[in-house]
Order: sequence, then structure tokens, then C-alpha cells
Amino acid sequence: MEQGKLIQTINVIKAQECIDFLLTRPKQEIVGLGMLYGKPGLGKTTFATRTAFRNGYTYLRLEATSTPKTFAKDLLTSLYRNYCIGDFIPHGSTNTLFKQCIQILCEQEDAVIIIDEVDYAFRYHQLLGSIRDLADETLAVILLIGMQEAKDKLSRIDAHYFDRCNYFYEFQDNTKEDIMQVTKKVMSDPVDKTTTDLVWNYSKGNLRQAIKVIHMLEARPNKQTPLSELVLSEAL
Repeated sequence: MEQGKLIQTINVIKAQECIDFLLTRPKQEIVGLGMLYGKPGLGKTTFATRTAFRNGYTYLRLEATSTPKTFAKDLLTSLYRNYCIGDFIPHGSTNTLFKQCIQILCEQEDAVIIIDEVDYAFRYHQLLGSIRDLADETLAVILLIGMQEAKDKLSRIDAHYFDRCNYFYEFQDNTKEDIMQVTKKVMSDPVDKTTTDLVWNYSKGNLRQAIKVIHMLEARPNKQTPLSELVLSEAL
């Protein structure tokens, strides 16, 4: 299986349009805040991590234990590393760390920060506000990645914050054509219609499941076994 590819599925194309819109917006008039959200397994994190790696964007993943201070420390560390400022061990108050983040971002043209698992920020008004301030006080693009209910939760928690978000895109179930494209570009083994149909039938638009099926097909001990005889449902 070939790893690390970012296949141009419909979701990937639409998500990239979100970043392009925010990068080319009139920066003095519109803040660069956007959100991608949707059900698990559709490729949000894959898009976020691989796009960040390929373009030199800053990627952060919030965790269940994230606090305003750990967020500020992780962001500052990532900015130092990403912009080759030097080795740095963050210290100081939350406000001090955050101000340093703002200063760095103000010096970077077309900076993009991708914050994954943003749902964890909804528990801390200060953390959510800090992310909003990044968009308000700099010209950076701040792209939030959340679960299916993230857009509605944000609207309920802070209507003003919600209004400042200038681009939303909900990841959809991948189409059969998307799954076929992924199968053909990721599988190392020869791919025919029987193979793509099998991957589609087991994944039903879920990219994570599709990748799992592809791995199982390539790892099966007896490659001579007809695909029509394979039963993968118990393993999935």
C-alpha cells in the first residue's frame, strides 16, 4: 500500500477551496476563520495533516486534556519549529505565551494554522476565545476541524464567534468514484472492477474503512483466493 498520498476526492477539493478562499480574502476586511466538520472516518484529519505537511502550515491537535495554557505552549513551540526560529521551551503565563504567538504570526505573511479536534475547546471559554483572538489580531488563516455537531455547537456557545467564521464545509460520505480513485492510487496490487467494487461495498463512503479494506486485501496470505469468496465483515 502506498502511504502519504492526498487523493483529490470531492471532500479534499472542497476543503482546499476553503483554504484558498481564506488566503485570498480581503485581509483587512474579513478574518481568516473557517471550519471543516463532519462524521468520523471521512478524511478530515488526513486532509489536515497532509495539507499542513505539504504546504508548511502549522498543525495542532487538541486533546481531552488541553487547557488554554497547554494550547498556548503547543502553538508557540510549533510556530518556532515551523518558521525555523530556533529551539524553544515555552515558559511564562498563558497571556505571555499567547502574546508571543500573536507577535510571530503578525510577522508571517499568509500563515495558516490548522486546529484539529476543536470540539475539545468548547469546554473552555478562554481557550475558544484565544483561538478567536488569533484570527482577530493577525492576518493568519485559522482553520478549525471538528466533528459532525461542531458547527451547531459553536453557534449555540457563541453566536458572535459563529458569525466571524467566514467559511464552513461539511465533509460528505465519499462517493463511489472517490473510493474507486483512492483504491486505484493507494493499492500496490493490480486493481480491477471487482477490487474497487469490494472496497466500496465494505466501506460505503467511509475513507477510514476503505483504507482498512485495502490493507486487508494486500495483506491476505493467499493472493490467489478469488475476491468474491472473501469475507471481511467480521474483521471490520
